[in-house]
Amino acid sequence: MLRKGILPEDYAAPEEGTFWIHGASLGEVITLRPFLREMARLYGKDRIVCTATTLDGLQQLKVDAICGFATLLPIELPAFTVPFIERIKPKLMLISETEIWPLLLDTLARKNVPYGIINGRINEKTVRLMRIAWPLFEPAISNMAFAFPQEKQYQRRFKILGVSADKQQTLGCFKYDIAETAPDSRRIREKAGIAPERPALLFGSTHPGEEELILDALEPLWKDLDATVILAPRHVKRIDELESLLKKRKLDYQKLSDKPAEVKKILLVDTMGELRNLYAISALAFVGGSLIKRGGHNLMEPAAFAKPIITGPNTFNFRYEMMALNRARAVITVNNSYELRETISLWMNNHDAFAQYGARARQVLDSMSGACHRTIASLQKMNLLPPCQIPR
Repeated sequence: MLRKGILPEDYAAPEEGTFWIHGASLGEVITLRPFLREMARLYGKDRIVCTATTLDGLQQLKVDAICGFATLLPIELPAFTVPFIERIKPKLMLISETEIWPLLLDTLARKNVPYGIINGRINEKTVRLMRIAWPLFEPAISNMAFAFPQEKQYQRRFKILGVSADKQQTLGCFKYDIAETAPDSRRIREKAGIAPERPALLFGSTHPGEEELILDALEPLWKDLDATVILAPRHVKRIDELESLLKKRKLDYQKLSDKPAEVKKILLVDTMGELRNLYAISALAFVGGSLIKRGGHNLMEPAAFAKPIITGPNTFNFRYEMMALNRARAVITVNNSYELRETISLWMNNHDAFAQYGARARQVLDSMSGACHRTIASLQKMNLLPPCQIPR
């Protein structure tokens, strides 16, 4: 039903129209957060319509509640896209990162709705596949009003696809624009059942095979570890699997959804939209997807709160960030359970030394931020967004 583009009967787009912003999956939606907040602040929440391709992405949009309306992207057939477009009255469609839906974009072009890519990135495989099916994709590319790639290598790939240099601006990546005011740590700790002064050791965005390595590292440390371990898998649908793992190892744990009064050993995060807040109260943060060959996740989320960061060796999705963090001595890389255990042991005996890693990580983030403001300013200059003042 959601993929049919059917809107609630009481939905009414603002008279001045909407700005349609699309993020494919959970990762793209999370990265869009600072941009959505700034758009809502400047133009009003009701003018922002967001779509996602995956249910996880949609759920995150609804948890964040930054946009006026959120739903799944309609099936790419005119019978579904045309009524949807006519109901939401978009003045502009902004596509995050990569997704190019040729039939949908052709429909937008026929209705004179400008569209383009923000926070853009595209890999070589996608470029090759699109070139093979070029007659299908050519109209969507040729009618694209702009593309704002994150960095030069993506700019070159969009150019190979025919996005001319005059339509492109390299503006950076949204994921660095997360240096915002820290949330209420007292409220977060109360909700999580973690005492005000108790250290929290967070393992965020973990994947299958990774939790076992983490628990192997912790096994000899439990007796002396005066901290609450927070285990936050990337996908909450894996909670049953993690509960079985913890029970098999005879480890006491409590789930966040149970609103625990006090968690001493392990807090298992089984609800969405919590990771940012939990990074804010952590004393040490491990960013998952990196001890296994997943490619890592956003290292800058804990950096936003000046938290010392640990990562595994597999961070190939975040090469640029790793280069910057390594140059500043702002990240600790561990290759296996043994090295993770040794790092946690060092942290247990010297929290202050590790805090310096976090301070340096925040400095790196500050030096890389600003892509959201640059994107909005560029769209205003192109007369694709109404003019209004953007604070520097």
